Amino acid sequence: MERGIISAGRDKDGNHHFPKLELVRLTIPRRVYTYSHMNVVAEAVIALYEKRHLIKGLEMVYEPPVLRFFTARFNPLG
Repeated sequence: MERGIISAGRDKDGNHHFPKLELVRLTIPRRVYTYSHMNVVAEAVIALYEKRHLIKGLEMVYEPPVLRFFTARFNPLG
């Protein structure tokens, strides 16, 4: 779950709120997954981190009038 500019929304003039940090929340249900599952998740997060320089970001192409963090749509940059 994104916890940054998308979740922060806009002010009354339509300008983005810019939080100090851009975060992503990784949530995992309890008592559902094994250690093996968690190892796969950890390996995927590590691999993503190691390739972070290749990630270009996203551009918002659709923004609903309310709760944009649930149904906004994005296209990859570059």
